[in-house]
Amino acid sequence: MRSRWTANLALLAVNHGVLPFLVPLSNAGAAWFAAGHGLGLFHAMEVPSLVAFAATLIILDGTRFALHRLFHQVPWLWRLHRVHHSDVDFDLTVGLRFHPVEALLVNAALVAVVLSLGAPFWAVVASDALTIAHGLFAHGNVALPPAVDRVLRRLVVTPAMHTTHHSVERDEAGSNLGSVLPWWDHLFGTYRERPRAGEAIVFGLDDERDAGRLGIARLLALPFAARR
Repeated sequence: MRSRWTANLALLAVNHGVLPFLVPLSNAGAAWFAAGHGLGLFHAMEVPSLVAFAATLIILDGTRFALHRLFHQVPWLWRLHRVHHSDVDFDLTVGLRFHPVEALLVNAALVAVVLSLGAPFWAVVASDALTIAHGLFAHGNVALPPAVDRVLRRLVVTPAMHTTHHSVERDEAGSNLGSVLPWWDHLFGTYRERPRAGEAIVFGLDDERDAGRLGIARLLALPFAARR
């Protein structure tokens, strides 16, 4: 377990400690830039602030769903996203386990959406904070009472929903792709109630079962290595 946590925290350090110095704009920075220059749809149409705030939250969450789906469907993107799915266990540190190239691509796509919308600064900050906090919750392997989970999963992605997404079975890993809102999976047919194996679910990738090999160096090289 210690080796997993070390690798996941190392990726966190790279993605949040190094990459911000390499990218020209963060999501919030893009919103600030758009506001200062009157860029984007919301500024052009003079959309009321509350409407723009709510629309930003929904649109950015939908964008994250669409990007996640692409990372599962496009082979070269999946090679990057395999890093996130390579963990053979499931806890909140898995929510930190992303390849830096994937992080850069997602950042670029979200910045483009923020600039196109002219999204309000505080709406973008709220979206980012909510997504990060909820990502830790969804990966937290928290056993909610079944009745609570049934109600809650109508509103947000629950840990029980997201465990299915980390199944070693590829079709199950392609389900429950939502970040915060579960509605996108219902709308686009990627929702799955539970894994076939139930509580005996196996996490990770079928060709990367040795957690001891998956240190930070191996994870950074994984997208470019030959598949076993």
